[in-house]
Amino acid sequence: MQFKDWVIFCLIPVLQMVSAGCSIPGETTSDQVSILILDEFQRPTAARLRLVDMNGDYLAPIGHQANFPMTTSQDQEPVETDVILDDGRRFAYVSGSIMLPEIHDSVSIEVVKGFHYRIYRDTLLLSSRKGNVEIQLEKAFKQLPDEGWYTGDVHVHHINTESALLQIQAEDLNVCNLLISDFTLDHQKFRGSVEPTADSMHLIYYNQEYREDRLGHVNLLNLTSLIEPAKEQRQHQYPLNIDAMDQVHNQGGHVSWAHFAAWPGLEGPLAVVLKKIDAVELLCTIDPFHEPIFVSDVVPELPMNSGLKLWYRLLNCGFRIPVTAGTDKMGNFVTVGANRTYAQVTKNFNYQNWIEALNQGRTFVSNSPFLSFKVNKAGPGSIFNASAGDVYQISAEVWSQMPLDRLEIIANGELLAEISLDHNENYQSLEISFEPTESTWITARAYQLSQVDKRKGLSMSQRRNQGAGPTMLNRYFGTLRPEVAFAHTSPVYIEMNGAPVRSADDARYFVKYLENAIDWLDQYGSFPSDEARKEVLEAFEAGKRGFQEL
Repeated sequence: MQFKDWVIFCLIPVLQMVSAGCSIPGETTSDQVSILILDEFQRPTAARLRLVDMNGDYLAPIGHQANFPMTTSQDQEPVETDVILDDGRRFAYVSGSIMLPEIHDSVSIEVVKGFHYRIYRDTLLLSSRKGNVEIQLEKAFKQLPDEGWYTGDVHVHHINTESALLQIQAEDLNVCNLLISDFTLDHQKFRGSVEPTADSMHLIYYNQEYREDRLGHVNLLNLTSLIEPAKEQRQHQYPLNIDAMDQVHNQGGHVSWAHFAAWPGLEGPLAVVLKKIDAVELLCTIDPFHEPIFVSDVVPELPMNSGLKLWYRLLNCGFRIPVTAGTDKMGNFVTVGANRTYAQVTKNFNYQNWIEALNQGRTFVSNSPFLSFKVNKAGPGSIFNASAGDVYQISAEVWSQMPLDRLEIIANGELLAEISLDHNENYQSLEISFEPTESTWITARAYQLSQVDKRKGLSMSQRRNQGAGPTMLNRYFGTLRPEVAFAHTSPVYIEMNGAPVRSADDARYFVKYLENAIDWLDQYGSFPSDEARKEVLEAFEAGKRGFQEL
């Protein structure tokens, strides 16, 4: 963080307390206590704070509400200073220090700051501790690789830049993409560049989600201008998303398929085979091991084809498709960055270089674990040209503040190696030698099995704000639907004598997928004209032919 940014950051808590009519640290009145949160370098740091009295009642810091309501996508108010997680667990976003009224009792305190800090838990008798109470946060893992990883949420709605800045500082997140769309009211805020309210390590950029519920949704990042129609919801399956993608690429933008696991859409495979997609948002709104919820009627063999399996099938067709992650945050029951993209920036950190890392596939996605993956010491996005007899050394390591069951290496969609973690382990590693006999993509993944939660009756597809039960992860991080720990890297590609990966079976699968889409469009599709109908059907036929050629 640059010096000027640090000065501003340190002033934020003072200005907030003054605006709320509060005293500041060093001027605590006789009936107030201040809490100061420090990072590992003894500097004041933003975080998410929860205080509860001995009766289990939430205690709001001065300037915050105790009984604030849960907001949803129906609420367009952009100011957001607090969140409410499972079992009514309320947290306040604080910028380093807060004031509390006099409390003649013990309080339970929890402090959360992203995935790499140890979750702080303690019980304090505040009535005997006047003045400042210092809370020292510690990094949970001191041995994490320092290799230029910067985190971002590619899919956020309904908060203003001031709320976003405090929240990404508190959640230890570097990039927040606020997506304008047909259901939002913030179009006038688009500027086509990083917001000036951001600081050098916490970037905010207004971008766009382009949507049609049957065709599918796409995240459009690094925009210099919005794609029309931007304010009106499309009434037809026209224009196609691929038309918007061309416009985005013409202005140097990035396209990721939004919440791919839950919503691959009619058009998802079409956009991939026509090479319009830069990435798929694999981790967003649903456990990737779950089958798609939306447009499930066109997905062949639905029960055997989760969102994760659909991505693997596309990779098996020879497409180099990295992964990204986002929250689709539209209310205060979701924490920004609960699903996040780690992008390896090889140059100075800025927004353009972060987008470049996404485009080149130097990414992994996570809702808690940190996942390191190397093939011959090269990370995700790397490409090797192999010959018969070449042997590769593959390594994977995982660290996680949330429980994990296993760490796996996947090759062409099949399990290549695995190792389990005991219930009290937060680190594991795996290393193998691999001699490919055909062109192969390789990834690593780590996760906790969700069977225990399902046996308790927890639906992993029900939204949390509509009654879905809690998981351990959702006690501390708010995702749209219940989640357990999950992380997955983008692939490394090994091509034998320069030949791409090929699977005729997976290509035939997507021929059937697009045939189902064509049948739906032919029977139920809505078009503004006969010419538009013909254009759409011809595009889908071209996509079908593309998979047939594979």
